[in-house]
Amino acid sequence: GTMSKDPANARAEARSKQGLSRELQQNRTDLPTDPSKGGSRGYPVWARQDDLQRLQTGLPTRASASSLRRWTNRITPYRQTGNKARQNLTGGDQLLMSIFLFAWPEAEADEVATYIYNNSGNLYSRQDISSRMKDLDLTKKVASTEAYQAFEPRNVLRVQLFWSQPPPLGVRTIARRKFIDADEFGIAIQKCNRKSGHAYVSVRIRKPGHYCRDTKLTVLFAVEPGDPRLPPHMDGSVQKPRRWIRVTRLSGTTATTFADFCDYICTDIETNPIPNTDDHRVFLWDNLSSHLSPIVVQTVEGRNGPIHFAIVKRPAYEAKYAPIEYKILDIVNELKRNAHPDWDTNQLEQEIYLAASRIGMNGSFDATFDHCGYTVTGN
Repeated sequence: GTMSKDPANARAEARSKQGLSRELQQNRTDLPTDPSKGGSRGYPVWARQDDLQRLQTGLPTRASASSLRRWTNRITPYRQTGNKARQNLTGGDQLLMSIFLFAWPEAEADEVATYIYNNSGNLYSRQDISSRMKDLDLTKKVASTEAYQAFEPRNVLRVQLFWSQPPPLGVRTIARRKFIDADEFGIAIQKCNRKSGHAYVSVRIRKPGHYCRDTKLTVLFAVEPGDPRLPPHMDGSVQKPRRWIRVTRLSGTTATTFADFCDYICTDIETNPIPNTDDHRVFLWDNLSSHLSPIVVQTVEGRNGPIHFAIVKRPAYEAKYAPIEYKILDIVNELKRNAHPDWDTNQLEQEIYLAASRIGMNGSFDATFDHCGYTVTGN
C-alpha cells in the first residue's frame, strides 16, 4: 500500500518497538497520485461530474474518452471486488473442511487437507487451509480434553439424569446455596515451581527452583457457593463463603480419612449453624472408591440432628461439572505466585492453608458453581 512507502512510517515503527514516544505533526510524503496516472482508487464522483460538464462546454478534460463515455451511462463507481472470484476452498471443499473440523476439532491443517483430498476434493497446502480457517473465524485455542469413557451411552445417560432428576440421582430442585463440593489432591513442593517467564527471542530461560523428594502432601478441600440471602459481611454469604481444608502426609485418601474429613465438615456446620441456610446441605463429589464407601455414606447421611445431609455423586469423567476442581487450581496458582526457594514441606503445608483462605472471596465460589451449571433455584 501507499502507506508502506512513506519513510516516516519505518521510523515510527522503529520508535514504537523501542518504546519511544510518537513524532507528531510530520509532513506526509506519500500523497496519492492523480487518478489519470494510475495507482489510485479512481476519480471521485464530483471529479467525474466536473469532467462531464467540461466536455459539454468544450473545455479540456482530465479523463480519457473511454472513461467519459462510461461515466455518461453510469457515473457512480462500482465496488471493487478484485480481479477474480475466490477459488480455493469453496463450495464442497469448504463443506468437507467444516464437517471434518466439527468431528475432529483438534485436527491439524495437514489432516484437514488429507481428508478433503480423500473425499474427491482438491489438494490444498497447509497455508491454504490455515488462511481459509482464519477467514471463517476458526481460531486455534487450547482444547478441553475429555476421557473417551465420557462419551459412552451409560455415562451420557448419567449426565442427563444428574441435571434432570432430584437426589440421589441428580441435583434438580436443589438450590445452589445448599451444595458443598469436596475433593482431594496431592501436591509436592516441586509443584510450586513456575513454568514460564519472559526473555528475548532465542534466549532460553533458566531459573532455580524446587527439586527434591520430600513427602507428598494430600489436601482434602471442600467449598460452598455461599447464600445470596445473607449480608455480605457474614460468614456463609456469597462474598464470604466457607471452605474446609485438611492437609495430611498420607499417600492417597482412604475411606476412613475421607469419612473423618466429612465428619469435620458436618460437625462444624452442626456446631455453628446458619439459620435458614444450614437446614439442608448436599455434598457433591466424584466416583472415587473411598468416596463411595459405606463408612462415608453413614458418616454423612446417618447423622442425628436437625440438619439434613445428603450425597449426590457427580457423573463419571465429567470434571467440568466440579467447581472444586477449579478452586484446586486456584490454590496451586496461589502457591506458585508466593513460592520461595527456602520452602520445605512444613512451610508448604502452612502456605496451603493460607492460600485456601485467600481464594473465593467476593463471589468467586458462587460464580464457579454458576459456571458449572448449578442454578440459584435448582430448576
